[in-house]
Amino acid sequence: MRPLESTKALRSKETSYRILTQAMRIFLEKGYHGTSIDDITHAAGVTKGALYWHFKSKEELLQKIVEDFEKRFLNGLIQAVRNVRGNIQDKFEKYFRYNAAFSYYNRELCVSFTTLAAELVGAHHGTEPQFRRIYKKYQKFLSRLILQGKKEKIFKKEIDPDLGALTIIAFHDGILLRWFMNRNEIDGEAFVNTFKKIMLRGLMA
Repeated sequence: MRPLESTKALRSKETSYRILTQAMRIFLEKGYHGTSIDDITHAAGVTKGALYWHFKSKEELLQKIVEDFEKRFLNGLIQAVRNVRGNIQDKFEKYFRYNAAFSYYNRELCVSFTTLAAELVGAHHGTEPQFRRIYKKYQKFLSRLILQGKKEKIFKKEIDPDLGALTIIAFHDGILLRWFMNRNEIDGEAFVNTFKKIMLRGLMA
């Protein structure tokens, strides 16, 4: 690729990223239905033509957020935990560390996915099946971990793996939103450690 083409490609990538990050910010501020294309172009500092060059519609921006969350967060989390050699405690330690680090460096992606899911699931939006599938995938992953902990006799035998997984996801979503709303007032690391201690103590035999 010639230098001029490389520069153009880089600028195009930067513009696409700026549009997406500003869309996430506005979705958080106004909700998906309350956000207009004009809101996004104004926030990103681009024309409508530029936006439509990178994304065909507001729906495509939403789709990109959902896809990024699954690919970058959930698939990355699953692979990171699978790579851990050790018992279930080691795997859960990795789960909490990966989760906290990714959420810290990708705050808008994580929070926007969670709030968009809350807004759109149950509203008969076209992306609802995809949100449900991703959360189900997350649940099955955690359920298998809990089942492994029970087999290792580290977790309580009376814990239902599926309900336990749903509970962890519910805690995680709530923790994420509380941290986002109060990040300037609380110690994020201490908040995550408190979450970890409460969850593990509830699971441990």
